Amino acid sequence: MKILKASSVIFLSVTLLFTSFIDAESFEADIPGNQSGLGVSFINPLTTSNDTNKLRIERPKMPEVWEIYSNINSEDFAPELDLTQNEIMQQSVAETEMDDSIQRSVVGFVGPNYTNYVVGQGISILENSLTVVETGDWQAMGLFRNESPNVIGEVDLFVELLSEDGVILETVTANAPVKNVRPGEPAPFMLTSTTDSSLVAEVVWNAIETEEISEISREGVIYVDYEIPYGLDNYRGVDRDSLDYQIGTSFANIGESLSEAYLYAAWLDSEGKVVWIEETALNEFFQEGIPIEGSGSFADIFVGGDVAPSLSDYTYTLWLNGEKGYVEQEEIYVEDNVPPVLDIEPTDEFSVMQTARFGDVPTTDVITAAGNNNSNTGLTTNHLAAIMLSVTWPEVTGNNRTLTPSPMTVGRWDTGHSRLYPFQNTSPTGQYARAFWNAGIGVFQIDSAGLGSNVAFHNRVLTNTASQVVAASMASRYRSASGTAAQKRRAAWSQWFACGANAVNCENNYNAIYSTSNDIISLSRDNTVARGGGMISRTCYNTSNPSNTWACYKWNANQAQGHTGSFIFNPLNGDSTRLPLPLPFYTYSSVVGGNTIEYRHWLTADTGYSTSLYGARLFGTNARNSLNWTSPSALGSN
Repeated sequence: MKILKASSVIFLSVTLLFTSFIDAESFEADIPGNQSGLGVSFINPLTTSNDTNKLRIERPKMPEVWEIYSNINSEDFAPELDLTQNEIMQQSVAETEMDDSIQRSVVGFVGPNYTNYVVGQGISILENSLTVVETGDWQAMGLFRNESPNVIGEVDLFVELLSEDGVILETVTANAPVKNVRPGEPAPFMLTSTTDSSLVAEVVWNAIETEEISEISREGVIYVDYEIPYGLDNYRGVDRDSLDYQIGTSFANIGESLSEAYLYAAWLDSEGKVVWIEETALNEFFQEGIPIEGSGSFADIFVGGDVAPSLSDYTYTLWLNGEKGYVEQEEIYVEDNVPPVLDIEPTDEFSVMQTARFGDVPTTDVITAAGNNNSNTGLTTNHLAAIMLSVTWPEVTGNNRTLTPSPMTVGRWDTGHSRLYPFQNTSPTGQYARAFWNAGIGVFQIDSAGLGSNVAFHNRVLTNTASQVVAASMASRYRSASGTAAQKRRAAWSQWFACGANAVNCENNYNAIYSTSNDIISLSRDNTVARGGGMISRTCYNTSNPSNTWACYKWNANQAQGHTGSFIFNPLNGDSTRLPLPLPFYTYSSVVGGNTIEYRHWLTADTGYSTSLYGARLFGTNARNSLNWTSPSALGSN
């Protein structure tokens, strides 16, 4: 749903257009009994978000991956290092927690401007978010924030447009789309009028609220599965019918069953102004709702027009609203004898060209994960494993099944995000050009914007842990979807764009490797590709205290096993359409209190740079908008 035509947007001074306020008491008589007046103020979130004179509230957390999917083994994802007693790290995390400008993922929300400090009552309009139309009919859009310590069910904005003589030209009302706005949470609004903006000299704001709506759920983890810039006719090897900007989203339900679910999206420019608002609902595979512990995908959002070329450079903010309702979930039991994979040994040139290949231990890891997650899906272990395997070749080998996917694959095509570069120097000739933080990782290309938001780098590389995440997600989607078996497979694959239109690439791979009649996967198990694909375990320490050691991993492209053509290619430093190939780095995760941080360190011995450096990402954040860089690094390794 297009809310505002971007070509008509001109940014005006807030002090000119929004200078008058009225107390909620002045129109109490007109407010229905189930609503109450709401004070409206204006606030600059860049200067006041961490004002400790305000009331501190607890922002929702991003659940751990094993809390989202109950069959995941938490021990396999435990951080390598505990820095809870480290005062410097505690301070660093506290500062990040108070940085409301970073794009973070919490339950029911993805984006910036969600604060831990509120005024204590009413709502605030975030000044820097306001976009106002100067020509034509008066229109405005932006973000408000709940400044109270309680959940607000609904917000209705009332705006009076006044002439120079103080005459009310029009009273504009709007019901904010997001329901159950939590303390400290921002939410979008859109106001449209029939009054020529040139006649508006003054604007008077107020609002009313309702109590929390019991039928609305915010209990879901939002994933951004892919974001495609405007103008691309091919993305991840898939030809596109549209050149529009496109974003694919989904969520995992961690609350009650939902009869319906909606996603609201707003895009903020570099100054924080809202330039576009959209909404979408569950796609065709999830029209019967989402059960408890289920998952679903939303219909993709497409945006054309003048604003579209810029959206991929802007910061999106996403909100989930679900309508609670009973969703029947059928109990399905399938006899599962777990037959072995038929390991095909190519005997001639023809069979080599036809045989699908996958790592030996990685194949076992996929099957093990499938067996731990296929309950109540109607799928055998091998059946779910075949569905999982089918996405890997489109994602990392150009959809060539005869090539073995490398677990060490890093994505190199997601351009336009300067924070992934050290100190935001995006030049291919920059001082640290190849100390680069790639976001899509492993044979499944798990990304920090999606399934990898709270999964460390090495857990996305290692096929035993990566397979657990993917198996849990795919099984949840398959179980939640309605339709034929083929439609349910498409629903399970919906997070992977490389599956192609109608998932044709993944469907073809599935049919090539799996036999439903005898429940056997046919492929060649490549024993030259290990679980980590060449990533090696090391022991790390702080050079100031070498006796304090912890487990870490070293990633080195030169040691990669399997097909490497999708990430090792020139120019190694990247260019306008390709990201850099990183030089060798060390990686691990640490826990600081209730927060987990992912690290990647580049040391001078491996890079030849004049100094060492490292990047750090707080779990629950998208690296593209939250990554912090530091130099030098004090890491040592054995």
